[in-house]
Amino acid sequence: MSVWSTSYKPSLINFSFFSGELFSSNNCFLDRIDSVRQNDYTPTDQDLLRCRVLTSGIFETRFQVDKVNFHMFDVGGQRDERRKWIQCFNDVTAIIFVVASSSYNMVIREDNNTNRLREALDLFRSIWNNRWLRTISVILFLNKQDMLAEKVLAGKSKIEDYFPEYARYTIPNEATPEPGEDPRVTRAKFFIRDEFLRISTASGDGRHYCYPHFTCAVDTENIRRVFNDCRDIIQRMHLRQYELL
Repeated sequence: MSVWSTSYKPSLINFSFFSGELFSSNNCFLDRIDSVRQNDYTPTDQDLLRCRVLTSGIFETRFQVDKVNFHMFDVGGQRDERRKWIQCFNDVTAIIFVVASSSYNMVIREDNNTNRLREALDLFRSIWNNRWLRTISVILFLNKQDMLAEKVLAGKSKIEDYFPEYARYTIPNEATPEPGEDPRVTRAKFFIRDEFLRISTASGDGRHYCYPHFTCAVDTENIRRVFNDCRDIIQRMHLRQYELL
């Protein structure tokens, strides 16, 4: 507690921009450590949303929204978890692929060398081109938009240092920024989106599609809007899959 409130704090924050592991969700708790450490502390909804648990194995969830039943499998994204995915491929309607947009300057856990965002792009490519999934569309969640904006505006980790092609990137005409959004953030998030779309359009054969969404998991209104969009997409996919649409 005393370290966080002293001059060491800026150094710890600077380290977090590169490691990304310790402080990606913990700043809010450390800033409120006096209240969090109390015996009668009760986590808020935002506190729960900011608690990260590494997914290991396969977690199955069934839920209903507006009388529509959903059956979801949550799988771990680490390399040693991927061999388990085959169990979930049978009769799947859609794939929700979640990527941390802010991970452009981070490395994966497994080898401490491979860029995390490039690893996500390679994984997306392998899923998109998988022969068992050639008719399954992908809903792409470009998550952690708040942290991406923070990194871009801080200017400590430039995207072009990790993705040289960013220096030549031009925002497409259809790109619509959020109200009051800094142009640097708009350019960054659409660049990352287009890296994934480049994969889907290069090898797409019209049998499956990629639906990208900019998300921030701790922004409940954002997630609510995105979920409503995805619910409609999944329902249309299901009808199309059984030739009812």
